[in-house]
Amino acid sequence: MSDVRTDDRAILGSWRPFVPLRPGSWALEIAMLCALVLWTVPLAWPSALVRLDIYLRDIADAHRTELTHQIAVVTNTLGQGGLLGGIALGIATIIAWRRHDVRPLLAFIATYFMAGAVLILKYTLLRVYPHWPSEDNPPYADAAQSVIFTSLEPAGAYPSGHVLNTIIWYGFIVILIGRSWRPWQRWLFLGLPPLIVAFSTTYLGFHWFTDTPAGVFIGVIIIRVVQRIPWATLELPYWLEPERRYRQP
Repeated sequence: MSDVRTDDRAILGSWRPFVPLRPGSWALEIAMLCALVLWTVPLAWPSALVRLDIYLRDIADAHRTELTHQIAVVTNTLGQGGLLGGIALGIATIIAWRRHDVRPLLAFIATYFMAGAVLILKYTLLRVYPHWPSEDNPPYADAAQSVIFTSLEPAGAYPSGHVLNTIIWYGFIVILIGRSWRPWQRWLFLGLPPLIVAFSTTYLGFHWFTDTPAGVFIGVIIIRVVQRIPWATLELPYWLEPERRYRQP
């Protein structure tokens, strides 16, 4: 009888990620990848998209006050990867400890490495930042200088890591604890941060406007991959799941 009760506790106590509808088709991921390619190609020369970036940067610079600057700086922290990753790790650790289940931590590690892999793109599609060469040294980059594959330094603007973080980490937090939220709360939590950070990071000149959709495209692909993994039923080695030795076959 004791073995049965132990098994029941293990089943009831295990972590169940919140994924209301696990992705089936890869159509959205393929669409996001195609959109990323189509969005990126015109940035390789001084195209209309690049000139739009220059125009929006100059408009933002001309209409930035001390107050709006401070507000934008504060709201931009909503996309800070270190902060968001730390919060996600803290939540995953608490769940893993309370549920006696290492899967939340494994899900965090997988998400962390996928998010970090985007640095490969940043240092392949090299692009200077809007206030290149430095914010206190205008004139800033023109259309010819702000394309990707530049040899200028520092470069690493494309894609926007802050916007990407809002897609990945807020989505991951919902996977961890979104089960107890109302649908409108989840939609606000997932939808507002990307919009706010996309605006603030462009308004401050931290990124070009075209950097932000690229972050969204990549972020959606990554969080969808995380959602696809059956974390609750993923079979682990005995050393990661020792209680499985006592479960009935």
